[in-house]
Amino acid sequence: MNQITNITKRKIQDLFSSGVNVGIFGTEMRSYHFSGNLTDGEFLARLYDTKSLPSNDSRFKDADGDIWQHTENNDDYETDWVFNDDRFPLKNGTDEDYLRFLMEVLSPEVRIDGEVLTKIIEQVTLLLRIDGYELYIGSYVSNQPVYTWGLLTEKERASTKFVPFSLRLQEQLKSTKLASIPKTIRRAIFNLIENCNESLRCTTETGFEYWSDNKTETFNGIKSYYKPKAYNEDNQYVETDDFENFIMSSTPQNVFDVIELYAPFGGLSFEKQVNLILSNSAYKLIDGKMRANRLVIKIQTPAREKKLQELIEEANAFVQSGSSDGVQRGLEKIWDAYERAKSLLHKDKKKSIELLLNNISANDVVMRDKLDKIMDHLTVVGNTYQIRHFENGKRTFSSDEIKLFYFNLCVSFLNLCVRYINDKQ
Repeated sequence: MNQITNITKRKIQDLFSSGVNVGIFGTEMRSYHFSGNLTDGEFLARLYDTKSLPSNDSRFKDADGDIWQHTENNDDYETDWVFNDDRFPLKNGTDEDYLRFLMEVLSPEVRIDGEVLTKIIEQVTLLLRIDGYELYIGSYVSNQPVYTWGLLTEKERASTKFVPFSLRLQEQLKSTKLASIPKTIRRAIFNLIENCNESLRCTTETGFEYWSDNKTETFNGIKSYYKPKAYNEDNQYVETDDFENFIMSSTPQNVFDVIELYAPFGGLSFEKQVNLILSNSAYKLIDGKMRANRLVIKIQTPAREKKLQELIEEANAFVQSGSSDGVQRGLEKIWDAYERAKSLLHKDKKKSIELLLNNISANDVVMRDKLDKIMDHLTVVGNTYQIRHFENGKRTFSSDEIKLFYFNLCVSFLNLCVRYINDKQ
């Protein structure tokens, strides 16, 4: 897609070249470099195959050497040079290319947290929203937020305020019916809200101050969008002024509205607790909105090898973010973890794989053959399809569901590998 305009790109580039104002009483501009904790070369190698990109300096054979020379050895490139370099798909690439770059800037392994970065995130979020995208925290790795992006609905783009689940997905819900929410789950949600409920001081638009509580203000929020209704004993869908009755007997999408409108009051603790209640649901609360719950296989026994463990954790975090970009990034990470696991038992990768398969199969010839065929299949898929977003000349997967299938296939195989690697290490 190409919704992000050159105007937006120019303004985002200015944030990295000119900096942001962090002054309290005046102007105090402070800059933030896109590569954060990494060198420019290290950062870009996470996104692109810089060794296969051309050099703009005749002294070097590829972009990798060129970048090192001009950002580390001499440091004579402008701070925002990458935004103007045609070797990278920032000016003329797709929205996905541009957003992937921004998500890497905000990656936990890259970013330098602080006031400057916080200001940049705030302003980038506002700029992307104009062009129909949202930036949000999709998951956490080692308690560090992992950012991802998603498309805003037409209703969200047209509104100046938050649009709850049932309204922003109104058209989709006409053709896609949500699964019912059991009474036990509804009761648990109501009890959680009751237990989290606190008093708060509120102010009307006219400046009048009054005391209320989170639960009351959540229900008032519902009423500001539509008249709350619930099924009565005669199975009639009628107006209700009872918050508990609304949760217990309204439609599933209305229950999701309640969760979203209560979320700002409950914070991260509420998000974690409500997602525990909804653990088997097709949706979960992610950064204030109910989003698709990506059900994935988890590796039960983590590897002691630190880099492998980090890749596995990141892969799961990305997939759980609820976005298509998260699925793609998760697939990339789990594929890297799978490739790494194959080479941990011997410096020669082929011998390492031999050792791995022999021990997993306990020298059962038939089982060894079956495992070998699974690995061959994954190799063919990796050589044919676009596992990594920057790979050119490869086929693209037709859907997120296919990506999730191969994600989980890799995870299942890693489960076998990790257990054996742990024993040997």
